[in-house]
Amino acid sequence: MAEYVSLPTGVELLTVVFSPPEPRDNTAILFLPGFVSIIENFRETLIELTRTYEVYYVETREKGSARINGRHLFTVEEITSDIVHFAEKKIPEGIPWVIVGYSLGATIAAESFSRLTNRPEAVILIEPNAAFPFGRGLRLLTRFAPYIYKPLKPILKWYMRTFIIDTKEDLEMYLIYCRNIDTAIPERLGAAVRQLAPYRMDECLPGISVPSLVVVTSKDRLHNHDEGSEIARQIKGSSYLDMADNTRTHSAEMAQEIEKFISSLAQRQAQEDLISQDTSSRPS
Repeated sequence: MAEYVSLPTGVELLTVVFSPPEPRDNTAILFLPGFVSIIENFRETLIELTRTYEVYYVETREKGSARINGRHLFTVEEITSDIVHFAEKKIPEGIPWVIVGYSLGATIAAESFSRLTNRPEAVILIEPNAAFPFGRGLRLLTRFAPYIYKPLKPILKWYMRTFIIDTKEDLEMYLIYCRNIDTAIPERLGAAVRQLAPYRMDECLPGISVPSLVVVTSKDRLHNHDEGSEIARQIKGSSYLDMADNTRTHSAEMAQEIEKFISSLAQRQAQEDLISQDTSSRPS
């Protein structure tokens, strides 16, 4: 089911809720895609995930689907506010849930955690960003995005495949960026690049107090592998997984890794319950 969700921030976000016909787990997943990313990029992952879980796929405000006005900003702080309000409004109390984010979505997931009253049982960060190192030249160029973006699109794609993305190693990353380039709204894209650039992840990671999985892609030159490693180090007790490239992180395999991680939480809880029962049954 696709719907627009109105938030106190004044933004309306397009949300797609997938409900499996015969759910095998009552855990819900809040799924946050990356910067200007579109649902087609996650097709295989979502198909696999939604066999088992109810999934709330939420398109953040910088995407073309969002209903916003000229006063809305695209900072991490503002996007995080949207997601906090969304989770409090749409995810029922008492329902176990997990937040899964890609790239910018992972950054938002990490920043959201301490602000949520109905907190998730786990956090899964895939290719997270601790910063958005858009260069000064690019930030300047984006001011003219409404006028030059369309004729520049073929050049952007050529530049990405020639200098940035090794298509032999990670063709999926190139295809993802082509889709994003084709569907982005130039005005929003330009404003978001400028407003995300000052961000630096600071204090949110040590505050994540639930089981966490950080996934990196060591062959992806657009996401900093060392940055992902450092994010995992700062989250106490987090698990770390290198899936090498975007073909894997955007496939059914990624969904299987998410499911495996969620299943491990259930097993851990069951073990803790057994230990608790054993302790309480002993004579004092």
